[in-house]
Amino acid sequence: MELVTLAHATLNRIGSASATGMVKHTEVRRVGEVPDGSPEALRELVMTIAEEHGEPRESLQMMRQENGWHYTQQRDAVVFNIQGRNVQYSTPYAICYAHPALKIGERYFKLDEVKC
Repeated sequence: MELVTLAHATLNRIGSASATGMVKHTEVRRVGEVPDGSPEALRELVMTIAEEHGEPRESLQMMRQENGWHYTQQRDAVVFNIQGRNVQYSTPYAICYAHPALKIGERYFKLDEVKC
């Protein structure tokens, strides 16, 4: 049994960072362990997932963190965006959430802090 940080990542438009115009995008949702919930760790997770689905890593170098208040209702969301060369998108490239979890074997259990 160990305490870990889990990240939920939704990549809305894989393929758009390296495209030169309107192309078909892939949406991927993934949950994975990260070292911590920092924006840097979440950005690395997004880049790894995108690369696994065919997005060249070098095309993601311009991806930046944005204020996510208008994309999601969850206040602890971390939003990453990158615009295409000739296209401006209304949806962000990725939205991530991180939270502590208890890992027992291959199973995870979400932990919520109890304020006393």
